[in-house]
Amino acid sequence: SAPVSEGFSPPRACRCKMFFKLDGIPEPPAGYVPPLGASRSTWTNIYKNKGRIDYCVQQFEHLSNRLKCIDKLTGGPFLE
Repeated sequence: SAPVSEGFSPPRACRCKMFFKLDGIPEPPAGYVPPLGASRSTWTNIYKNKGRIDYCVQQFEHLSNRLKCIDKLTGGPFLE
């Protein structure tokens, strides 16, 4: 395996206790690794936008069209 550079630590699975409990939003799956710089509400936003993303993936074959669809449904970046 490749050597690990100093100061770098590989991502770790989340400790789900740090996430807010919101009605209807389940805990992140085991092994979920939050994106670098993620806030506590990142998982909540991902979960809320999942339906929108699924819709766009089902409706559009090409990636560029999927991204346009997601952008229009979320009003900007992927997360609200």
